[in-house]
Amino acid sequence: MEDGQIEVINFPGLQVPIRREPSAETYLALEPPDALPYVVAPKTAPIEEVVAFVQQRLEALHSLRAEMLKHYQKSKSLKCRFKTGDVAHLLGRPFMLRSNPLNTSKKTVKAARTLTNIQAAMYSEFSVINLFVAQAGNYDQGKAAFMSYAQKVFSINIKSLLTQCMERVFPGVTVPSKVNSRPMRNAWVVIDEERDVVWFSENLIPYPPHAVVYAYLNEAIARYAPDANEGQYQELMVKGVPNWQEMKALLADPNNRYAL
Repeated sequence: MEDGQIEVINFPGLQVPIRREPSAETYLALEPPDALPYVVAPKTAPIEEVVAFVQQRLEALHSLRAEMLKHYQKSKSLKCRFKTGDVAHLLGRPFMLRSNPLNTSKKTVKAARTLTNIQAAMYSEFSVINLFVAQAGNYDQGKAAFMSYAQKVFSINIKSLLTQCMERVFPGVTVPSKVNSRPMRNAWVVIDEERDVVWFSENLIPYPPHAVVYAYLNEAIARYAPDANEGQYQELMVKGVPNWQEMKALLADPNNRYAL
């Protein structure tokens, strides 16, 4: 399958486009607010294999579409409120959310008030994340449940990308061994060499990996090449993130689809 070609799987009353990506994983996703389905598949996956993957999951796909359509009948706003039917992004990948109540008891409710009694589970083949909270639809609990899962995935996946970037741009500089995220108001990235940790704003968690690496490299250039002029800055950026200008514009747009 060559880049730029479009494939569509036709089922009775339903069309499912195929998006080819350099990934080993195949999964189904829904585009809000109209719950339009598509399947993401590796570039090397035979079309017959992709068709069979979707065919086996049609019943569940229709059920998920019904949930999302019901949610967006009330409002077409794409702002994620961490309710059932909402879509939240994690490193650029969309996940439909399902908000489920935990077993209610005095102990559970008390714990929920401090956001400690929360859980999340991902079902990757459907790009769905189940949130388990004391009060289904509660924004703070839903966001905390999502972040409890997303922060771990973010940290694991970003470290290797940062290392690859720095090997190209600053070969002698080692990326801190710990990658964490937290609420941050005035910065995207803080590099703390003394504690051997790099902190990312949790608001970066939804963004595509290139945007996250751009934010890190921007901070790294200020730290390791503070005297670089504009031309030198751009040369360093191109080495690390060839589409850095696109990523810069994305992060500067407060209304983009990844913004929390």
